[in-house]
Amino acid sequence: MITTPQSRSLRPVLALTLLASLIPLCVTPVLPLTDFYAHIARYYILANLPDSTTLQQNYEAAWQLLPNLGLDVLGTGIMKVLPPLLGAKLIAGLIIAAPFAGILYLSRVLHGRLSALTVFLAGLVAYNHILIWGFSNFLLGLGVLLGAIGYWIATQDRPVRQLAVTACLGLILFFIHGLAFALWGLLLGMVELSLAFRSGYPGLPVLLRKAARLASIAIAPAVIFLQTKTASGGVATPVSNLLAHAEQGTLWARLSTEAYLRVDGFLRVAESTWRTFDWGFGVLLWGVLIGGLITGIWRIDRRMKLAVALCGLLILITPPNLFGVGHLSERIPLLMLALLAASLSLNPSARLRSQQIAVAAIAGLFLLRNLMLTVGWYQDGKIYASYLEALNLHDTRSLGAGAYVEDAKDSWVFKPSCRPLSFLMIFNGTAVPTFANPTQQPLRIVGPLASVQGAVQKIALEANHTLPSALNALSNAKADTIVTCSTESFPPQVPGFEILAATEPWILYQRITSK
Repeated sequence: MITTPQSRSLRPVLALTLLASLIPLCVTPVLPLTDFYAHIARYYILANLPDSTTLQQNYEAAWQLLPNLGLDVLGTGIMKVLPPLLGAKLIAGLIIAAPFAGILYLSRVLHGRLSALTVFLAGLVAYNHILIWGFSNFLLGLGVLLGAIGYWIATQDRPVRQLAVTACLGLILFFIHGLAFALWGLLLGMVELSLAFRSGYPGLPVLLRKAARLASIAIAPAVIFLQTKTASGGVATPVSNLLAHAEQGTLWARLSTEAYLRVDGFLRVAESTWRTFDWGFGVLLWGVLIGGLITGIWRIDRRMKLAVALCGLLILITPPNLFGVGHLSERIPLLMLALLAASLSLNPSARLRSQQIAVAAIAGLFLLRNLMLTVGWYQDGKIYASYLEALNLHDTRSLGAGAYVEDAKDSWVFKPSCRPLSFLMIFNGTAVPTFANPTQQPLRIVGPLASVQGAVQKIALEANHTLPSALNALSNAKADTIVTCSTESFPPQVPGFEILAATEPWILYQRITSK
């Protein structure tokens, strides 16, 4: 019997993929994910708020119905029972595993079996551009989204059960992430169109009936959403932004920036945090996938073709932000790659040798990306270890903040490894600004920290700040301890501040107070 890449035992492939995917999590005490520890800080605050006077002076819980509550509920529970850094690793493992598992389930539903091609592509999806941003709820939602599409397809012959269970899954997905729910609805529509037209035009009554069934799934989430504060963000923000740029004569500059961000997000979809490498890697990855489709080495399941095509359109037309959620267009390439990972299968009519080379190419890309990721995270891990040691040795007082001036000036200078630093101070008993918008998260910043938060937001928006001016602005807001990253002469001395500790590129400053 001739064995193909589809029919061989998958146990070694799964073992290799899981091992390669676990290693990056183990080489650093803190993960270099841009916004991730801002969310972790919020979970920690919510878990410990009832028992901490210091936290109560600077934060208020704002629990209410919101479309992005999934990990806040789960993360708060985890932070009640685990040390924060260990809890953060567990949550990270969950959001990495969710898309991976969703892809495998959807692929099993579509093809009746798993293949090495699917497993390696799922491994590529597991570490991605959106993970590096730290968008935790969306990644958890992506996994549920893929699984819910798989369930919808798997239960086509049981319509009552299909509708009842999918409605429940939709409600769960809505509370995990509103955008993931909206995308799921659009993709289900494409799947239903593909199923309806598989034997020709089904007629208008059939199409209307299918549309009504899908619309019924959205009724409860839509009613709930309209009652939330999140709905007040509306669709007006991107439109008003475009009009403002047009009035200021900067519309074309803004549009060119958006075009660049979409190309950047598309190429860096399976990111390793090495920007130049990621661009080249993205060209190679998409080239292999598209080349395999053109040459007929693999093919997309017919039920998913319209869904994949919709993703291509959404990459072009999705606004950069909506209802308070940013970087929308950068999330769509990940969704497209996940759908391709689940829906691609090797073409039986293709030459065996071509199939083997193609699968080997995907496996090689997966291992290369994970090697680069592990090396980068290991280097960042040494930076974090020294920072955590400094936090253990020093009293960071009541109020802390991060001042990433070079990030505001030039995004090319910014390294994701710097961003988590300020949020880690919360585990040291120091209140820090974090994501706490009651229209988006179940937390509100109050008291003395509100002034510090305002100063941090102003510094981030103004590109003319120097390190001394940023530190002075935070000092005026009564921030006690400030962490920053610098590529200038190291470490920069700033009047009015002492340096508690420094390991390039971070410096931990503390405001000098009169005794």
